[in-house]
Amino acid sequence: MLGIAISSPVLVSILDGCVPQKELGWIPEFFNEDQAIIVADICDIILPKTTTPGALDVGVDVFVDHIVGSCLSSDEQASFSDGLIEVEAESNKLEGKNFASLSSESKAKVLQILEQKSFTREYDPHASNKPFFTKIKELTLLGYFTSEEIMTKQLDYVPIPARLEGCNELKEGQKLIVGNHV
Repeated sequence: MLGIAISSPVLVSILDGCVPQKELGWIPEFFNEDQAIIVADICDIILPKTTTPGALDVGVDVFVDHIVGSCLSSDEQASFSDGLIEVEAESNKLEGKNFASLSSESKAKVLQILEQKSFTREYDPHASNKPFFTKIKELTLLGYFTSEEIMTKQLDYVPIPARLEGCNELKEGQKLIVGNHV
């Protein structure tokens, strides 16, 4: 009988190589495919699918790609790309793997580290030099809450608000009101 001995590091590298490459399902405008996968993973960690659609369900990753590629200055785009490099560096430092191959829990840990770093950095919150994590979180929330799916099906959206009615109590099962009802 022929036997084979495989050391743990070799076995781990073989199994890591068996992880299927994630597919985007869309063609990025600005990011390369690896960067777009990181952006998608970050958006999914920030706003995962629950009983309501998650960030990826409403195309927030595509929104972030479009905004970064067409609305940010070249300096801001470079800063954003540097932030994605920082995500990879933090992932490798924490787990020895790239961000896309981490578990959801490990991805959340990496983002928590980046968020803590953003709290320690002084910046003008209205300027373009915000930390990467602050930028991607803002873009994720903006893309999510302005998406057609969320505005029309998940929120009680009134496109042309009437008078202000403050302090309305929500009834059981009532959608959050965006705008004011007549």
